[in-house]
Amino acid sequence: MKLSRRRVAMAAAIGLASLPVVRAAAPASPRQAPVEVVVYAAASLRDVLQQIAPACERALDAHLVFNFGASNDLARQIEAANKADVFLSADETWMDHVARAGLVDAASRRSLLSNRLVVVGASDSAMRVGSASDLNSPAVRRMALANPEAVPAGKYAKAWLEKAGTWAAVADRVVPLPDVRAALAAVESGAAEVGIVYRTDAAISRKVKVLFEVPAAEGPRISYTVAALVGRPNIDAARQFVAWLAGPDAVAAFERSGFIVPARAP
Repeated sequence: MKLSRRRVAMAAAIGLASLPVVRAAAPASPRQAPVEVVVYAAASLRDVLQQIAPACERALDAHLVFNFGASNDLARQIEAANKADVFLSADETWMDHVARAGLVDAASRRSLLSNRLVVVGASDSAMRVGSASDLNSPAVRRMALANPEAVPAGKYAKAWLEKAGTWAAVADRVVPLPDVRAALAAVESGAAEVGIVYRTDAAISRKVKVLFEVPAAEGPRISYTVAALVGRPNIDAARQFVAWLAGPDAVAAFERSGFIVPARAP
């Protein structure tokens, strides 16, 4: 039996109407890229910050970009170009310098860490150091320090030697270097018989050994201070990063690396 064209068309229309309606899925919105946080940090923090960076990035959904160097150089770079979101200075003085330029978010500023000064020599050195006065020895021809006129580690070392009454006797043997890691490298390479660096720097080297650790009562107060910086597009993320550094994961990593967390100092 032949069906009319009209009946065939009607049957087709009914069949199509009975098919389930499948709607195209709305395109997924693209995942937002992590917020970039640029961190200018003292050279002595390089290893520990790079170690904790992945955990921090996951926790904050951020991408950390580090610039390590001497705190004095970093402070001047911040003042000149304002390219940092966070400043981690190895002393209060250079953070104060940036604050005077109106670039520090005062509410986020905190003293985060402390450290100890140590005298280091080559790993095979036979030298014995029991006090600052032992550095005034004919065996010490060159003493490596971060620049004692500007770099925090060098300023702390000079302050200790001045307090001990030894600075005048050894000042002409000082080899001033750009930062504390350069002072460590000078001892590692044999360019200096001894150097004064942070305890945490000595701990990362197999080429030096600690000859003397400066007791807390004899040395200057060492304060690593951190703050978010104003005039930048991601200040909320910067503040979150500063807060995360004071949290349990970061604190545990700092202590494992030999830093002193002031609230837990003995």
